[in-house]
Amino acid sequence: MEVSRNRAIANSALVALTGYITSGPLGFLLVYYVKPQPSWISPEVFAANYHIVQDLPYYFGFLLIGGMVMLVTGHCLDFNNENSGKRFRLLAAFGFTIAFFVIISFNYICQTTFVRQLALNYEPEYDSTIASFSMANPMSLCWAIEIWGYGFLGVATWFLSGYYSGKNRTIQILLWINGMVSIATIVLMIIDMDWLMTPIGLSAYFVWNVLMIVLMILIYNYSRKLTS
Repeated sequence: MEVSRNRAIANSALVALTGYITSGPLGFLLVYYVKPQPSWISPEVFAANYHIVQDLPYYFGFLLIGGMVMLVTGHCLDFNNENSGKRFRLLAAFGFTIAFFVIISFNYICQTTFVRQLALNYEPEYDSTIASFSMANPMSLCWAIEIWGYGFLGVATWFLSGYYSGKNRTIQILLWINGMVSIATIVLMIIDMDWLMTPIGLSAYFVWNVLMIVLMILIYNYSRKLTS
């Protein structure tokens, strides 16, 4: 049972790692060099510059969000072997991860299907809907949903950090840091959404990606060692 759980965690971390790399740095570079969107001007300009390659990071993102659900579920397989405090944190982590999955799935479905069709069949009457749902617009509803969704993931990793207490201090600290950073991001977004597309906001996004990539590698290596 223990070997099976650790193998499940390792495989899940690998799926999530693939998602973080392909939907994050790799996806960004792919869009930038193949068919980038100009800075947001209007829905009409967005539709005129739309290309399916711009949706690839969202498709890769399904690996990320699915991998994170699998990862937390893998930890929950050890539910009965932990004390009551850790069991509570595992359940809380699972609940917040499911909330994250549902919310972010909505966003990715919007971008790859709903907004895509509006862009391909653009009419001026679609302007308000595109502006509200396209993540090319930093003031869109979907950006607010995105930040809150990843905030929920941050809370989930904060709860999950307790699982590694006495097991792996580095993983525990990084999971905790991700939770604090995610909550701070929500606060900053509430104050001013414009900062998301500033150099500081984009730099923070890449730093967060590096943090999660490192975390997935550490969790993968730690779990793989336990299966050998």
